[in-house]
Amino acid sequence: MKSKPIVCIGASLIDESYSCLKPPLQGTSNPSTYFRSAGGVARNIAHHLALLGNEVELITHFGNDPEGDWLINECKSAGISLKHSLFNEVATGRFVALLSPEGDLFAGAVSCMFENLITPDFLQQNSVLLKSASLVLMDTNLNAGSLDWLLGFCQAENIPCIIEPVSVPKAARLQKADLNNVLLMTPNRDEIIALNGNPGNGETEELIHKVLERGVKYLWMRDGKNGSGLYSKESAFQLPAPRVQVVDTTGAGDAALAGWMHAWLMNKPPEECVRYGHAMASLILQEKGAIKQNLNSLILESVITNQCCIDKVSDLKIK
Repeated sequence: MKSKPIVCIGASLIDESYSCLKPPLQGTSNPSTYFRSAGGVARNIAHHLALLGNEVELITHFGNDPEGDWLINECKSAGISLKHSLFNEVATGRFVALLSPEGDLFAGAVSCMFENLITPDFLQQNSVLLKSASLVLMDTNLNAGSLDWLLGFCQAENIPCIIEPVSVPKAARLQKADLNNVLLMTPNRDEIIALNGNPGNGETEELIHKVLERGVKYLWMRDGKNGSGLYSKESAFQLPAPRVQVVDTTGAGDAALAGWMHAWLMNKPPEECVRYGHAMASLILQEKGAIKQNLNSLILESVITNQCCIDKVSDLKIK
């Protein structure tokens, strides 16, 4: 019997990274090196899921331009199906990152018309595919109307869905969304604040509770070098960050989510899925760009084995 696909819905971009030779300064030109790679949150996640051997359908947009052609080839070479994506004359999206010498993001800019193109009507046209999904991943590059449509569709069809908030302004699109039956959300602290309507104060624990009370089953809060925590209404689980020599932080969060989803579909416990996420992040942090091109499931499993020997885990109760 044919396996059910993972359906990833979100932006596909050309990523351009400028790595500064010295700590970057605002308001002036910073000497740097240049690197181009395939990007876009949902596209990056789809790419790694496909390399790990999963069946992946990507709903995204590509322009009929050289950048779009290159990006399409990158997707197809990874094994991603693009049968349900949109192709037209609108320019392919682009993300530009200015990185510190340590590989951390100093500033970024994006030019992308994706949110105006993938509409509820377009999604409705792909409802047969969506009904067949084992899991739906959406990023908040989608506009608020499309996010609401997808959330309602997944609720009605009882399809597990995952939301990647992407950024503070885009996470704010979910302030009034019905999050009932969402399997997982993956915000950082700033995005949690945006999800709650930017309250002037409030402890992180309280803000997490507010999101969980809206119907989200698991909230996975990533905190960079401090590791991450997976929260539900019943419990919390924390894991330290992987110990690696960081080359570039671009796409580490996307890779982590791909690892979590891969493990979830193998029926791993949610806490074990976090380990897979950290393992994927550790691989990407040591790469230039957002993709590890030679990734496969054996490489990932070997990293999991090594990390299990050194990680210290603490189980906490949310009061």
